[in-house]
Amino acid sequence: MKKVRKKAMDVNYEKKTLPISLVDTETTADDWEKKDLKTRGAYFLLNGAPEFSVNQTGDARFKLLSAERDFHAAKGAGMSEITARIYHFSDKHAETFSLIERLKEEKLTIMEEAYLMKKLVKNCGLTQDDVAALVGKSRPAIANTLRLLTLAPEVVGLIESGKLSAGHARTLIKVPQEKQLAFAESALRRGYSVRDMERAVKAYLTPPEVLKREKEAKEAAKSEQLKSLIERMRVVLGTQVSLIGNDKKGRIYIDYHSPEALLRIEEVLGIEEVPDEQLSIFPKDDEE
Repeated sequence: MKKVRKKAMDVNYEKKTLPISLVDTETTADDWEKKDLKTRGAYFLLNGAPEFSVNQTGDARFKLLSAERDFHAAKGAGMSEITARIYHFSDKHAETFSLIERLKEEKLTIMEEAYLMKKLVKNCGLTQDDVAALVGKSRPAIANTLRLLTLAPEVVGLIESGKLSAGHARTLIKVPQEKQLAFAESALRRGYSVRDMERAVKAYLTPPEVLKREKEAKEAAKSEQLKSLIERMRVVLGTQVSLIGNDKKGRIYIDYHSPEALLRIEEVLGIEEVPDEQLSIFPKDDEE
């Protein structure tokens, strides 16, 4: 029988048709959503089921290595045979291959991915670089996913339930575990974006005196920009320009001492006549 080399794992397999009754699984159909299994089963009846990866065991039976949901869907649809790629792994190599296949082929939640990656590192002795290469992701992506497992269990629960995104949760990694849930709940109540969470965490972790210096430096920079604007207006308009207020709110006053000076200001600013009905939308001084 012709053997095919699988490049990703550098292992051999043989392809053949197997009775579905000879394949053992870790899950049962009851572990999956019935409606989803029925929908996928109907699709397989029309288009054919995918190839399944199995490991041959010593008792002439086979252990399914991945795609258990699809297997139960095919079985539930009445299929009696499947096309299988048959491997001959040791138990450890079978686990490694199964975890990698699930990460590559199955639609998983971020926390499901994290648990499988942890098994590859802890149980199978792979490095994060190994996992990245085998599943086709960058090492930082693997590391960021694994870091979610360092969060408080209550926060992990919020991620698993879909209430808290992985992006929000990652901002909490540097926060002490006993404070993480409070941060997460506050973010949910206030509708924080990831950026809002980052700012809140930074404010919590940064000493007050450092935050004060950063704020003063930022305000000073803005003030310099505002001063520069007023100075440029003086040069361009050729008259005194003064300011009351700050970067957020205020008024700019332009002085003129003759009709000619007022005309020059109008020309420099490029002001055109505006119909009366448009002028009415602006409040008068005594209406502010």
